[in-house]
Amino acid sequence: MRLTGRVSWFGGPADMGVSSDEGLAFIYEVETAPHLFLPEQPPGTTGLARRLNPEVFYIACRWDYDETPKDMLPDMSVRVRAPKTGREFLATPADWGPHEDTGRVADISPGLMEALGIETDDEVEVIFDPELEPRATPYASVCISSGHSTKCQGAIDILNEVAEATLVVDQVAEELRARGVEVQTFHDTQSTTQDENLKRICDFHNSKVRDLDVSVHFNASEPTSKPVGTEVWYISQKELAAEIATAIADASGLKDRGAKYTDDLYVLNHTDMPAVLIEVCFVDSQADAGIYRDCFADICAAIAMVIAGTD
Repeated sequence: MRLTGRVSWFGGPADMGVSSDEGLAFIYEVETAPHLFLPEQPPGTTGLARRLNPEVFYIACRWDYDETPKDMLPDMSVRVRAPKTGREFLATPADWGPHEDTGRVADISPGLMEALGIETDDEVEVIFDPELEPRATPYASVCISSGHSTKCQGAIDILNEVAEATLVVDQVAEELRARGVEVQTFHDTQSTTQDENLKRICDFHNSKVRDLDVSVHFNASEPTSKPVGTEVWYISQKELAAEIATAIADASGLKDRGAKYTDDLYVLNHTDMPAVLIEVCFVDSQADAGIYRDCFADICAAIAMVIAGTD
């Protein structure tokens, strides 16, 4: 199915166009598609429509339930493209709609509308294929930064987080540019406090025109000789985060700890484009440090391949 037409937004706590108790057409409980929803029901509401996470990429369309049964839709992906900007992203079906009286072909999440760079009643192209596998969308422009500052260090053990994150950012940027992606990089060499550092990083990201924000970190727990692994944190970019984590693991042999949702990381909350935070490996794991050193180039290439959508 391929549709082209005008679009609007819906869902989430700020959508006063739906009643406080309004549900969704084919998702009846949060557990059916937990990644679509806020952790808690917004105050004064009981319906799932107002609990949708506005930062997650979801879509309402007029689905053909004979072709795509209701129980299949939450597991499928729809590609949404904005001719105005040339941007496109995958979205999860969340509801039936919009009403035919509006003359629109789809309603999408506020986060998806912002990522596409469009406004209400701009044109979108919706491509729906039941066989479409969820995957990260290639990004044409990326801003990527290393975590912490040379004057406000992160984790230090076998590896130094700031030093290694700087190397990873620079190598990934090289790999992305080789694949035709426009890249901006940032390393903080001035901040002396965590608050100053976080604000400086986000201010840099938000000053750039880009499709995606990436923050590179290294993790820490307790010193161990055992492998611990790689993970990627997200608010709305679940598929992208999962693909990056798996790509790093496949390229290196690091344990795949997967995509992890959070609404409590400053960089993810204060950058104004889709964002992920990569924890490459654990600085205090002898096994992780050895794998990382041996597979540095492969890890960086794997991250770039997922973001660029090309080998």
